[in-house]
Amino acid sequence: MREVEQDPRKDLYSEPNIQGLKLRDLRYADDTALLSTTTEGLNQLIHSVKEHSENKGFFLNIKKTKIVDTDRCKRTSDITVDGEKVECLENFEYLGSKIEGNGKCSNEIKRRTAMAVGQLKKMEKIWKGQDKQTKLKIVRACIFPTAIYGCEGWTLTRADEKKINAFEIKCYRRMLRIPWIAKRKKHRNPKRVKSGQGLVIEQHQSKETIILRPPKKTRLPRKAHIGGKA
Repeated sequence: MREVEQDPRKDLYSEPNIQGLKLRDLRYADDTALLSTTTEGLNQLIHSVKEHSENKGFFLNIKKTKIVDTDRCKRTSDITVDGEKVECLENFEYLGSKIEGNGKCSNEIKRRTAMAVGQLKKMEKIWKGQDKQTKLKIVRACIFPTAIYGCEGWTLTRADEKKINAFEIKCYRRMLRIPWIAKRKKHRNPKRVKSGQGLVIEQHQSKETIILRPPKKTRLPRKAHIGGKA
């Protein structure tokens, strides 16, 4: 990527500017996401990466290369590489987290909570135990992280908050072996757990970043703010 940055076409990449910093790509191992604010800039960036990669003996797989346009794009990107058109999608999965072109996270929350509930059901034998503290630690270590993986990039609505809260209560009820037909007030489940071991997402006001820390209350994230906007 150093050669891509030094390429004479670098002024045509049209990278997004975030707080004065131009962000051209996101990389993790062999997974790379290229970022551009225009179709022309993305076209130049893809071809530059392809050319410099081939010089190092690496080849771009066009069939695995996808484009996701945001909802602010006026038209769908039409980019061709070696006579083959790059497919456009409404969303894509990057490092296990699904990113939507419209910036919403409702589908991702449904997917993550469904995966967590699946793990919750597989541990049915564990929930038959009597030690509540041990069960709570297992929920924290195995269930909650699955549900909130990638939550740093979520933009929550009130409907999303309700879904997260409902999922959390469902975890507590199954952990405490409370039947779904049994009536309980919402505030009673956390009291029966008798601890403050949930996960909370907070905004670090000075740096405007999201951090995770052990909270004072047994709650899953209600709000995730980035740059002061929900």
